[in-house]
Amino acid sequence: MSPAEDVELSSLRAPWGVRDVVYAMLAAVGLVLLGLGIRLGATWLGLGELSPGGRILAAFALEAMLVIPAWILGPRKYGGGWAVLGLRPFPFGRSAALASASLAFIMVVNAIWELQRRRLGWPGQPSYLPLFGEGLRGLGLALFLGAGVAPVAEEILFRGYLFAGLRARLGLGWALVASAAVFSLAHLVPGVLPPIFFTGIVLAVVFEGSNSLWPCIAVHSTLNALAFIAVYLAQRLPT
Repeated sequence: MSPAEDVELSSLRAPWGVRDVVYAMLAAVGLVLLGLGIRLGATWLGLGELSPGGRILAAFALEAMLVIPAWILGPRKYGGGWAVLGLRPFPFGRSAALASASLAFIMVVNAIWELQRRRLGWPGQPSYLPLFGEGLRGLGLALFLGAGVAPVAEEILFRGYLFAGLRARLGLGWALVASAAVFSLAHLVPGVLPPIFFTGIVLAVVFEGSNSLWPCIAVHSTLNALAFIAVYLAQRLPT
């Protein structure tokens, strides 16, 4: 990437404001509630329950739809296409080094927190791998949805839209804290809120340093993939 291109990309700031961000987050919550309402309504009408696999597929389809509020209240309203949401080129060397260091840092912090969580007796993140099915086929589906679809959707919403919008209006510090707080609360499990909050901050720093979502997506996808693979191996190698 040439210096001119680097300057051009660094000047590409989110044109949406705090009000747009609030509306987008409310719309995202509304989509989740709509999905839950449809599921409860189907059960109430006697249409039957989805299978575990069907529920997990529906959940990830709903998560992919979280991109919609970011698109409507971002590029569709202000222009700029996907690039304004962070899906743009990046300086490879610097971004790869930043992403690698961030990934290692997150894993160390998560390991330290896991020891503390167990001492406190707090519940951890439940394992979703069994919902995808047995064997390598289930692992493959988990990697596709949990380490493919989910990180892309979440990074677009939380970093490309939420963090970027707050960064342009409130400054770096408040944007880091607020976007990480919303990101952690969205995961709903109290026992993992601290490490997910920290992960949200680190991913936002990666976005800030690379000026692109692709390194963030790479880190997020790797974390999810390692978690699924670790559970898969633990089930088959219990010792």
